[in-house]
Amino acid sequence: MKKNFLILLVLLVCNISVTAQVDSINWLQEVRLSDVMLKTHSGGQIVKELNDSVINKNQPSLTQLLKFNSPLFFRENGNGMVSSASSRGTGAAHTAVVWNGININSQLTGQTDFNAVNGKLYNNVKLKSGGGSVVYGSGAIGGSIHLNNEMSFTPGNSQLIQAGYGSFDTYEAVYKGAFSNNENSLNFGFGGIASNNDYKYPGEDLKNQNGDFKNFSFNIAAGRWFNDKNLIKFYSNFYKGARGFSGTLNIESKSKFVDENFKNLLEWKAFHGDLVSSLKLAQLNESYRYFENRETKDHSVGKANSLIGKYELKYKLDKSRSLNFIADITKISGKGSEISQDDRVNTGFSVFWKQELPKLNYEFSLRQELNKDYDSPLLFSAGMDYLVLDQYSIGLNISRNYRLPSMNDLFWVQGGNPDLKPEKSYQAEISNVIQLKNLEFGFTTFYIDLDQIIRWTPNNAGVWTPENTAEVYNYGVEVFLTAQPVIGQRHLRISGNYAFTKSIDQSSGNQLIYTPLHKANLTAAYELDRFIFSLKSLYHGSIYTSSDNQYYLEDYSIAGLEISYRLLKEPSLELGAEINNIFNTKYQSLPGRIMPGRSFNTHLTFKF
Repeated sequence: MKKNFLILLVLLVCNISVTAQVDSINWLQEVRLSDVMLKTHSGGQIVKELNDSVINKNQPSLTQLLKFNSPLFFRENGNGMVSSASSRGTGAAHTAVVWNGININSQLTGQTDFNAVNGKLYNNVKLKSGGGSVVYGSGAIGGSIHLNNEMSFTPGNSQLIQAGYGSFDTYEAVYKGAFSNNENSLNFGFGGIASNNDYKYPGEDLKNQNGDFKNFSFNIAAGRWFNDKNLIKFYSNFYKGARGFSGTLNIESKSKFVDENFKNLLEWKAFHGDLVSSLKLAQLNESYRYFENRETKDHSVGKANSLIGKYELKYKLDKSRSLNFIADITKISGKGSEISQDDRVNTGFSVFWKQELPKLNYEFSLRQELNKDYDSPLLFSAGMDYLVLDQYSIGLNISRNYRLPSMNDLFWVQGGNPDLKPEKSYQAEISNVIQLKNLEFGFTTFYIDLDQIIRWTPNNAGVWTPENTAEVYNYGVEVFLTAQPVIGQRHLRISGNYAFTKSIDQSSGNQLIYTPLHKANLTAAYELDRFIFSLKSLYHGSIYTSSDNQYYLEDYSIAGLEISYRLLKEPSLELGAEINNIFNTKYQSLPGRIMPGRSFNTHLTFKF
């Protein structure tokens, strides 16, 4: 442990600094944003935003959006199959997905399936690497991904319709509408995708079998001013999907998975001078049916329902200082054919302090949770951002974070362990950000010391069961770049990310499985008259598939090219065609799970 803290000290002292988002809090942000705490309490951490122009240029699934536009790496059980994200070398359950300020990771599995989220239904998707458990609770260890529906109370309206068709009989469509005046705001959208997904494995004489999928999603965000001091907001999201689970290269599958998720959030914001209060009430419902053989009616089921109450009070002492208090309670009920009935109640209390000076912003926060089943640790976060020059800022963040065991960990009939303890971590990061006229460059160094990691291992009877076994330390760097050099009379828009990640099992000194040392992506777009040319590329380093680091999957590079033609300027009508995996590369992120080779898709986008 002393060695780990020595590494931490070296990183803090020697690495070139860090910076985070440094924007003033104002009243308009309190009204418009669905997740104000992300904007105001990410001191020392970089928050990156993918806006709707980037979102609309990518395929619907959140996996495809983030794979080419973030340092996250994904473990995919095949195209369209279960997909989980890893941030800074941590596990899938250590990345929190936050929907309009509410943590929505599954209570059953502790993680999110990124192929079950339609990213096109959101105004923006924001990424924050690093700890966030003080604000977002269990699971926000490696990082958090924020799905936001923002509101406008400026008179106006806009609509978007997009439809597409591609290889493997893939159909997709989405509609989004935004309507607002001085008192009311309404955003809603719906979208779906369906595919036979029967692609041929590159370099093999086999096809992907039993991989068909389809899903439908619906989103709504509505707000109304009842007077000049009281605002009501309502958010709702519905998802339903069905898919066959394709087998591996050597093992066939006939299984099928049907899942449904329904989320509702009601918020009342009140503005009284220097006081702003927010009361949130949320319901999250998830359920699934799993068929081992889709040709029969036999299946297993699971469901979980969460009720959340959250009260936030912000007091602005003066122009530079603010104090926030949060009290929340979550009640979870879950049951299924593979898990025993369980009810859990978790209560939390948080306090946040922030001061904004001309060149220095700093903040400190604490959170304590109360749970009769666990001895929850005291969580903390401290961060600062310092503006060294007008174009250069540095930042620092240290935090303690945690994750509660999931219901499957605790109550899985064939091997759950009700005696599990929460996973805990200490971490620190240092960042630099340079901002010039047409260039932004960021560099972050991080260190995570993660204890009591939950691992599923076979016991003496050969039954797989979870235990708190491992201690891991992760360290590395993340780099991002955005640039808009002028070529001719147009800007070439470039965006890139690179991550170097060491994730070391302290007992063996080996790199953790499925954790690449290197991951990089680069996207570029350029307009020429009515044509828009877009390029996306990805490099994924090799990954070990055995804990002794004897077996591994090779590294790979893939690229895609899209050409769009603007048929009409106002209203906007655009026709596009895309080639994915141009070089027909054979690649996989899990053993035997071959991903598609070269494929095509087209789309028609109408904005008015």
